[in-house]
Amino acid sequence: MVEAAIIYPLAIGAVMAMIYIMICMYTSAAIKSNLNVQLRYNLLEKTQAGEIINLEGRFAPDDKYGKSAFNKKIGITEGSDSGVKVLLGTTSHSYKGNGLMRNIIRRNHQGAIYLIDEKDYIRKVDMVIK
Repeated sequence: MVEAAIIYPLAIGAVMAMIYIMICMYTSAAIKSNLNVQLRYNLLEKTQAGEIINLEGRFAPDDKYGKSAFNKKIGITEGSDSGVKVLLGTTSHSYKGNGLMRNIIRRNHQGAIYLIDEKDYIRKVDMVIK
């Protein structure tokens, strides 16, 4: 009986901690996915190098964690990295503390995608090869 009084709360606490960790990891993956989708959408708008195909079975999460993560506002800016134009996207997400963790945890997510002008890229490659 004494062992059960000590071990059961520890086992339940460990399972709850794993559930919270998995929720945070899932939310982070959904935010990163949304960030990449929005960056690629803006890339296609800026470069006019392809077309956007809207599918009927598009990914739209149904649970509360995925919906809140996928509907985040993303700040997109244009920068430069070693002379190459880059689209930079940033968003942040805050996790509400439960149980022992009463404070709010804020996490920033960042993504980058290169703006490549295909015509200019092919000219430069031809110039290097010849």
